[in-house]
Amino acid sequence: MPRRPGGPPPSCREAALALLALRTHARRELERKLGRRGFGKGEIATTLDGLAEIGLVDDGAAAEALVRSEAARGRGRRRVAASLAARGVDPEAAARALAGLDPAEERAALEEALRKRAGRLPPGLTGPERSKKLFAHLVRRGFAPGAVLEALRKEGESADEDEG
Repeated sequence: MPRRPGGPPPSCREAALALLALRTHARRELERKLGRRGFGKGEIATTLDGLAEIGLVDDGAAAEALVRSEAARGRGRRRVAASLAARGVDPEAAARALAGLDPAEERAALEEALRKRAGRLPPGLTGPERSKKLFAHLVRRGFAPGAVLEALRKEGESADEDEG
């Protein structure tokens, strides 16, 4: 455990509060980070239980904050769900937060991501090459393949066309 210059090492509570001062964290995420800092499982559990009692550790709030942040970055539902799982958010809290995603906003984010990426593609690509690159990019961003295909068709980038 690294020591503060000229002082004793931080307590588990101080370390947890320092992490929470940066952003909201899921309980499992805090457990992992505090464990890496050398605190014991029992000490971590006691600390996080106390912080949960006063509302500072809340998987529901952490999930909602992460969903808002990821959606604002133009990421699709699948990518947001993967981020929630990677952070160790409780599956029920994750499902509730994902249910709050507005399908119309996700569709608009998909269309915006499509327009941005299409504008950055190199010239000279055939229609199918463009569609393949756009499709792969958008699916990696977490948009459902069916929604991506629909958006491609709507924008005249149909993956079904055989131009060549």
